[in-house]
Amino acid sequence: MYHQQLSRQLADFVKVPLERAGGIINLIDIYCLFNRARGTELISPDDLLQACSLWEKFDVPVVLRKFDRGVMVIQTKSHSDEEVFAKIKVLVMKPDALRAGISASDAAMTLAVAPAMAKEHLLSAESKGILCRDISPDGFRFYINLFPEIDRDDMHVVKDQGIYASWVSANHAHG
Repeated sequence: MYHQQLSRQLADFVKVPLERAGGIINLIDIYCLFNRARGTELISPDDLLQACSLWEKFDVPVVLRKFDRGVMVIQTKSHSDEEVFAKIKVLVMKPDALRAGISASDAAMTLAVAPAMAKEHLLSAESKGILCRDISPDGFRFYINLFPEIDRDDMHVVKDQGIYASWVSANHAHG
């Protein structure tokens, strides 16, 4: 019963921070904000996680999400990865970004989220084949994937259409 009440309180509480954070916020940040607002009635991280897990049973406009790398966030149900990916595509297609790529900080400014959250979005876009990355001493730089038709699971299979297929055909004709 305690976790159900906490779950409803938390769902109401996160509306304002989520609005300010662009519809998605790190679970750790919510933990700090929620406990700061409660004053002396602090909750444990486990209580927070259990309360968030109960949202699936209630009709609340927020969900608990876990990214591939394990980062947990709270996001609005209306928050769409497709919208985020579209914003990232616009950013990464700018002339400067085509030359130098984008960093998590660049994406954070465009997406209006924290750099750590932006990095999770960039990594998600990479896993979908939208972006590719370069890792250097300066950190991660992300670029538009010019070869989206390459199957990451079987790079030796050449599809019949696309830039890569054209490149393979041209090389086989001269080889």
